[in-house]
Amino acid sequence: MSPSAVLHRQLHQAPTLALSGEGSYITLEDGRRILDATGGAAVSCLGHSNAEVRQAMIDQINQLSYCHTAYFSTKPFEELASVLIESTGEKMSKVYIVSSGSEAMEAAMKLSRQFYLEKANPEPQRTKFIARKQSYHGITIGSLSMGGHKFRRELFEPILLPNVSHVSPCNPYRNRKDGESNEEYIARLADELDAEFQRLGPETVCAFVAEPVVGAAMGCVPSVPGYFKAMKAICEKYGALFILDEVMSGMGRCGTLHAWEQEDVVPDMQTIGKGLGGGYRPSPPDN
Repeated sequence: MSPSAVLHRQLHQAPTLALSGEGSYITLEDGRRILDATGGAAVSCLGHSNAEVRQAMIDQINQLSYCHTAYFSTKPFEELASVLIESTGEKMSKVYIVSSGSEAMEAAMKLSRQFYLEKANPEPQRTKFIARKQSYHGITIGSLSMGGHKFRRELFEPILLPNVSHVSPCNPYRNRKDGESNEEYIARLADELDAEFQRLGPETVCAFVAEPVVGAAMGCVPSVPGYFKAMKAICEKYGALFILDEVMSGMGRCGTLHAWEQEDVVPDMQTIGKGLGGGYRPSPPDN
């Protein structure tokens, strides 16, 4: 058993202590400099100890470090929200800030449920979610339930949410049949999603959730062109929300600030993070 008081990922051995970071390098306690080629968990895109970011954080702490959002807002909060909304071309209207990608997915689940309760004609029967196999949406109970990563789910399967089901992902490298065109492959996946709505009862489904580019669970696999338009059409057919998880794939990592811009489709809701906070301030909002 490690003498560390921290509950590390491995109990028998504590990880090496990191003392400092600069740019793309982390310096360890034994003096070695490690190239952080992945930005940690695909987070530190601005580099470690970025002077501009560091100064901005100091300036804000000198002004105000915390206030309760039930009573107050702040200028940086309002400015960030405005920048994000403008970046969507006003296709989205509001930003909700939380503290992690997992929490962003939890918030998306809660907000989608509340959406149906707040309608002029409420739909309280909408309690179910459809996600995809071989997906990753976080490690809290709700977000882990949404994900389809078998290894991460295995230990906790008995306590995961029963109101989340999974359909096949769009993985042309593995799952497209020989001789099958993109259009035929998309139609097959759309039929599968439609059938899942029918199996659950289409009036009971809150939302369909997917990653524009699958990261941790499949290895950076994009969908074939036209796939997401077909999936959104199924959601619209049954009055369900279309949610995209861009925590890993968003913030410019796919060539546009929002990955959905290249799909010619706009989600009803999206989650973003990682590249947004850059490892300095946990701030993945849920639009």
